[in-house]
Amino acid sequence: MPDLTPGGVLLAAAVASLVLAVAIAPASVARRDLVWRGGVALVAMAVMAVADSLDIVILVLLAVGVAQTALSGPRDFAVRLRAPVVAAGLLALALVFGRVQGPELLSRFSAVGLVGGLAAGVGVLPYIHALDKDGASEPDAIWIGFIGPVLASAVLLRARAFLPPDAGADFGAMLIGLGVLNLLWGTLGAWWTAHDSVAWHYSFMADWGLALCGFGLFVADGQTAALLVLFALVLGRFPLLLIARAPLAEAGRVDRPLNLLVAAMLAGSAPFAGFAARILLLRGAAETYLPLAVVLAVGLLLWLPPSLRLGRSLSRPRGRQAVALALLLALNAAVGLYPLPILSAAGS
Repeated sequence: MPDLTPGGVLLAAAVASLVLAVAIAPASVARRDLVWRGGVALVAMAVMAVADSLDIVILVLLAVGVAQTALSGPRDFAVRLRAPVVAAGLLALALVFGRVQGPELLSRFSAVGLVGGLAAGVGVLPYIHALDKDGASEPDAIWIGFIGPVLASAVLLRARAFLPPDAGADFGAMLIGLGVLNLLWGTLGAWWTAHDSVAWHYSFMADWGLALCGFGLFVADGQTAALLVLFALVLGRFPLLLIARAPLAEAGRVDRPLNLLVAAMLAGSAPFAGFAARILLLRGAAETYLPLAVVLAVGLLLWLPPSLRLGRSLSRPRGRQAVALALLLALNAAVGLYPLPILSAAGS
């Protein structure tokens, strides 16, 4: 069996996620549009995962940005295209600063460009997608919950090739700072916002905060934790978002066992994949810088009430939705109980 890479693991999760998303999507979501968007994204993600240089990743990012924007969307074409263009521009500047001969300061600008480009491509702070009372649209969710993880693994893997050690330390510090900001902002936003759909979008930001902190630690536990968080985001939070799109016809929601189980998965409780990710992240943070571990622990505790809120926002699934949801929970539990393949991929 060939060795798995981080990009390969996330790509496989994305394929399974798209299949489940199509099955789990409520009537209010156009399945044909979801298949088209997901299929275009999968092709681009596959190229990103196997690309041998950051140049190709940037070109593919720009191409898939144009393709996704050309499909139907609730906002103007220029507004929808802005994020991928900004991301590609910042990443291209990072390449230029990293390759030209000059003062050491240029390499630090390269690190800034990489972090800024990644944040813009994914859609986290300071490049958060525009939100309204209906929350993020499906095109936005595709970036932050579907394309973004593979893009992040492709950028971060290839960034090591041209960043000098000093700039690499700055790069990691910026990732951690951005991660803590998104973790706290996303957690508090998901807790305080009046609209469940907006709370779901904030929950993606909180998970990305954990992933960015893990990538920024530059230790084995941190890298593995980040990969597990992104795996759970792609093959967990993203399909569940589509159920949450359905109008909530039930007034006075109750805590059914299934809703509590979903809340436990979103909170990263045992035995789901997010639990192993959080243990590894805290261990890596404690090994690197103990105050960071304390901040992350506080953020994880704050994440419990929003997870319960999101779990309760799901209506009762029926038919193929129930089957797909059960399969989704089972896959996440299986990875949580046996994460060895992902642990091996993170170390490759």
